[in-house]
Amino acid sequence: MEKIVVFKTPLGGGGGQRNPLSHKGLRKAFTLVELLVVIAIIGMLIALLLPAVQAAREAARRMQCSNNIRQLAIAMHNFHDIHNRFPAFFNDEISDAKRWHGASFLTLLLPFFEQSAVYDSIPENTQPFQESKQRIAPLLCPTDPNVSGRSATDPTWTSYRGSLGDLLAARHHLTPRSWLVFGQGTHLVDPQGRGSTRGIASITDGTSNTIMLIEGLVHDNSGIMNRDAHTSPTGGDYRMRIAARVTTYYNQRPDNCYNLRGPNKQFLNPQQGTLNSRDDHGQGHNLGARAWQGFHHTTGIHTLLPPNSPSCHDEWTYALISASSMHTGIVNVVFHDASTRSVPETINTQNLDRQAYNSGSWDAPANVRDSSGNTFSYGVWADLGAINSGRSTTLP
Repeated sequence: MEKIVVFKTPLGGGGGQRNPLSHKGLRKAFTLVELLVVIAIIGMLIALLLPAVQAAREAARRMQCSNNIRQLAIAMHNFHDIHNRFPAFFNDEISDAKRWHGASFLTLLLPFFEQSAVYDSIPENTQPFQESKQRIAPLLCPTDPNVSGRSATDPTWTSYRGSLGDLLAARHHLTPRSWLVFGQGTHLVDPQGRGSTRGIASITDGTSNTIMLIEGLVHDNSGIMNRDAHTSPTGGDYRMRIAARVTTYYNQRPDNCYNLRGPNKQFLNPQQGTLNSRDDHGQGHNLGARAWQGFHHTTGIHTLLPPNSPSCHDEWTYALISASSMHTGIVNVVFHDASTRSVPETINTQNLDRQAYNSGSWDAPANVRDSSGNTFSYGVWADLGAINSGRSTTLP
């Protein structure tokens, strides 16, 4: 009889393969609800981390801004070590010898912060602020949104400017209470054609109590007036634009400019948001617009109105320029001892409704005085910007 052999196979199919109907062979997938929960958790983590990342980036930018302004202060001291004085705000005897009419103090600092090539490229018998149009990183604060919009045809911009102290004066009558007195108009101050200059010994309030350089936003490029059409966009952030046609010389009330503030750092009257249109389609005398030109619009800041206040001018001669930044609630400054500090926009200012007089002279007075000749103070911010306020004021 023939023997029949039966081969037994594992349960679930032959050849060792799994039965596709077996529960062990099924793959479990995410349900829609589970997927949405995972996406929501990832979104929440991103929302929590993004502000921290942005804060870290801003902290790095703010540190770079602080480092830049300190390097310029060191350059000032290196200049002082060689010449036994600080450079003139404009029309220094060095720039006069090269026939660089109107050159700013920043022009003379170029060799002292590793920009000798730019300095050497400026030909004599010219205006350096029209010759050099390089983007120079040490002069620009990366927090300022306007500096990234600079084109190759724009003049060299600067985020860091000299303290003009607590007195307003004409372009050729710069305040004698700040180190920028050096740049008084040559034909009005020195018959030899040299701007008067001062050194550390002139800072009677102390180098650690006197501001040298201050941070300021560069003008808003989109607000530049069309010189040919005589039109300009209105409104805008008053930290980036200069209000036109506002009388601002020393015997006027500082709050004439301060009262232009509207909500959200916009001009109370949008028509004030125009820019100076004297030359180069409005760029010539705007905030930080020309690093090499010694005008208070471009390379100077007054310590009268608190930081992040409006700036004003009367179209040419007079101006009140305020400190400004995109750092939350503060601006960076560097003192004459090269120490950097952050000044809050809430720093003490006072008496902004009072006028400072100098009877019988167009020159700014040596000290803030009222019509009776009595001295007074415009507050802590003002005293820190002056070299000889006579008050030992320190930053809180």
